[in-house]
Amino acid sequence: MAKPLRVGIREGAGPLPGYLWSVYYLSVARDEAMAFLNGGQYAHVVDLVRALATEPDPSHPTTVTVEAIEDFYELKDKGGILGKINLRVYFTLNSKEKAIVILGAIKKEADGQAPAWVKIRIRNRLRKFRNGDFGRLV
Repeated sequence: MAKPLRVGIREGAGPLPGYLWSVYYLSVARDEAMAFLNGGQYAHVVDLVRALATEPDPSHPTTVTVEAIEDFYELKDKGGILGKINLRVYFTLNSKEKAIVILGAIKKEADGQAPAWVKIRIRNRLRKFRNGDFGRLV
């Protein structure tokens, strides 16, 4: 069985000057993304997350589009290699550990705000993450 919380990027790793934030992701979030993305599109999303990890404040980045929703965030992208896919990646920040935690990903189908079912799903995952149900940041 795969670990529910995995390490994607370590703070300080990568090209100089290194990433400013570590990135962790839930295995289920990766599975969600792979259900609607091909390999090239998934690599593009990884690049977006890498860009986010270089930001001094990932909640207000200059390199990617992010919006706050309740007490988590939504990274948005559309077009280019994604084609007509309207991508949303949901994450939270752990400022104490300088960690970005990816909680989920969807292919958004309708205009407007995040659907209620997405908010409920991400809210539940965030609660479980904070309770340690997915493991701990290491």
